[in-house]
Amino acid sequence: MVLAQPIIMVLFMRGEFSENDVLQVSMALFAYLSGLLSFMFIKVLAPGYYARQDTKTPVKIGIIAMVANMGFNLMLAPFLGYVGLAIATTMSATLNAWLLYRGLKQAGVYSLSKETKIFIGKLVLSAGVMAVAVSQLSDDFDVWLAMSFSEQILQLILCIGGGCVSYFLTIALLGVRLGDFKVKNNS
Repeated sequence: MVLAQPIIMVLFMRGEFSENDVLQVSMALFAYLSGLLSFMFIKVLAPGYYARQDTKTPVKIGIIAMVANMGFNLMLAPFLGYVGLAIATTMSATLNAWLLYRGLKQAGVYSLSKETKIFIGKLVLSAGVMAVAVSQLSDDFDVWLAMSFSEQILQLILCIGGGCVSYFLTIALLGVRLGDFKVKNNS
């Protein structure tokens, strides 16, 4: 998300794609990326219903999310245009993921444990530190525009590498170990 503009610039800004186009696309990308976790949670939570031979509930929830998406589109698009559409999609995906989780929790099938919530908190904090590190390593948009293509690539590598180092260093400092990513059986 922090590198949306530079990444769009490096991938597409050669000829017909202007500075304004980079800014426009990066805003939509930022809006979509805000919902990335929700999109992933949908993929993780929906099989919890299918494994129980319940195919109707995820479909009903999907229909609710789709109708909500249309409502969000009508509310946001007149004011925010295409970015409003991206935000509406993110909002409906978040609603979908939340309804899926709530249904599994109410049925007693799945609930986040205290340890899992703490683990997620550590990962989110580490991602925040990474975002700050990347934003500190990244130059302003005008500086990126003045760079040659090869300089842009090198700067992207520096920003991404620095972000990775800061992320893994932070999770290590918070006590997260490789074994924490393994599924633990309670039996």
